[in-house]
Amino acid sequence: SGVFAISFLDSEQKDLAAKFFKPRRRVGNKFEDVEFYEGAVTGCPIISDSLGYVECKLVSTVEEGDHTVFVGEVIGSGVHREGNQLLLETTGWQYGG
Repeated sequence: SGVFAISFLDSEQKDLAAKFFKPRRRVGNKFEDVEFYEGAVTGCPIISDSLGYVECKLVSTVEEGDHTVFVGEVIGSGVHREGNQLLLETTGWQYGG
Protein backbone atom coordinates (compact mmCIF):
# COMPACT_ATOMS: atom_id res chain seq x y z
CA SER A 1 0.00 0.00 0.00
CA GLY A 2 2.99 2.31 0.45
CA VAL A 3 1.70 3.76 3.74
CA PHE A 4 1.71 2.79 7.41
CA ALA A 5 0.80 4.18 10.84
CA ILE A 6 2.39 3.86 14.27
CA SER A 7 0.33 4.24 17.45
CA PHE A 8 2.19 5.19 20.63
CA LEU A 9 1.00 3.19 23.64
CA ASP A 10 0.74 4.34 27.24
CA SER A 11 2.99 2.74 29.87
CA GLU A 12 -0.14 1.07 31.29
CA GLN A 13 -0.91 -0.67 27.96
CA LYS A 14 1.65 -3.48 28.24
CA ASP A 15 -1.06 -6.15 27.72
CA LEU A 16 -2.10 -4.47 24.48
CA ALA A 17 1.52 -4.34 23.28
CA ALA A 18 1.88 -8.08 23.97
CA LYS A 19 -0.85 -8.78 21.39
CA PHE A 20 1.63 -7.76 18.67
CA PHE A 21 4.07 -10.57 19.48
CA LYS A 22 4.23 -13.54 17.11
CA PRO A 23 1.98 -16.27 18.48
CA ARG A 24 3.40 -19.76 18.92
CA ARG A 25 0.23 -20.96 17.21
CA ARG A 26 -2.69 -19.31 15.43
CA VAL A 27 -5.31 -18.08 17.92
CA GLY A 28 -8.24 -16.42 16.15
CA ASN A 29 -8.41 -12.62 15.99
CA LYS A 30 -6.27 -11.38 18.87
CA PHE A 31 -7.16 -7.76 18.03
CA GLU A 32 -10.96 -8.13 18.06
CA ASP A 33 -11.26 -6.20 21.35
CA VAL A 34 -8.91 -3.36 20.27
CA GLU A 35 -10.79 -0.23 19.24
CA PHE A 36 -9.30 1.60 16.27
CA TYR A 37 -10.23 4.01 13.49
CA GLU A 38 -8.87 4.69 10.02
CA GLY A 39 -6.30 7.48 9.76
CA ALA A 40 -7.50 10.53 7.83
CA VAL A 41 -4.40 10.68 5.63
CA THR A 42 -3.48 7.02 5.01
CA GLY A 43 -6.56 5.02 5.96
CA CYS A 44 -4.33 2.84 8.15
CA PRO A 45 -5.68 1.58 11.49
CA ILE A 46 -4.88 3.81 14.48
CA ILE A 47 -5.48 2.57 18.03
CA SER A 48 -8.16 4.81 19.56
CA ASP A 49 -6.85 4.63 23.14
CA SER A 50 -3.21 5.30 22.21
CA LEU A 51 -1.36 8.41 23.34
CA GLY A 52 -0.99 9.51 19.74
CA TYR A 53 0.11 8.39 16.32
CA VAL A 54 2.00 9.16 13.13
CA GLU A 55 0.87 8.30 9.61
CA CYS A 56 3.69 7.70 7.15
CA LYS A 57 4.40 7.30 3.47
CA LEU A 58 6.92 4.51 2.80
CA VAL A 59 10.18 6.01 1.54
CA SER A 60 12.45 2.96 1.52
CA THR A 61 13.19 -0.39 3.11
CA VAL A 62 16.45 -1.73 4.49
CA GLU A 63 17.03 -5.49 4.59
CA GLU A 64 19.35 -6.74 7.32
CA GLY A 65 19.51 -10.43 8.22
CA ASP A 66 15.96 -11.65 8.78
CA HIS A 67 14.66 -8.13 9.48
CA THR A 68 13.25 -5.40 7.28
CA VAL A 69 13.35 -1.77 8.48
CA PHE A 70 10.68 0.45 6.95
CA VAL A 71 11.67 4.11 6.55
CA GLY A 72 8.78 6.52 6.29
CA GLU A 73 8.03 10.21 5.83
CA VAL A 74 5.51 11.48 8.37
CA ILE A 75 2.51 12.84 6.47
CA GLY A 76 0.02 13.03 9.34
CA SER A 77 0.00 12.90 13.14
CA GLY A 78 -2.13 13.49 16.18
CA VAL A 79 -2.27 13.42 19.97
CA HIS A 80 -5.13 11.65 21.76
CA ARG A 81 -4.12 12.28 25.37
CA GLU A 82 -1.27 12.91 27.78
CA GLY A 83 0.61 10.04 29.42
CA ASN A 84 3.88 8.19 29.72
CA GLN A 85 4.90 6.24 26.63
CA LEU A 86 5.43 2.48 26.88
CA LEU A 87 9.15 1.77 26.40
CA LEU A 88 10.88 -1.59 25.97
CA GLU A 89 13.30 -0.76 28.79
CA THR A 90 10.46 -0.38 31.31
CA THR A 91 8.53 -3.55 30.35
CA GLY A 92 11.03 -6.10 31.62
CA TRP A 93 10.95 -7.68 28.15
CA GLN A 94 14.11 -8.45 26.21
CA TYR A 95 14.38 -8.12 22.46
CA GLY A 96 15.81 -11.30 21.03
CA GLY A 97 15.92 -10.21 17.38
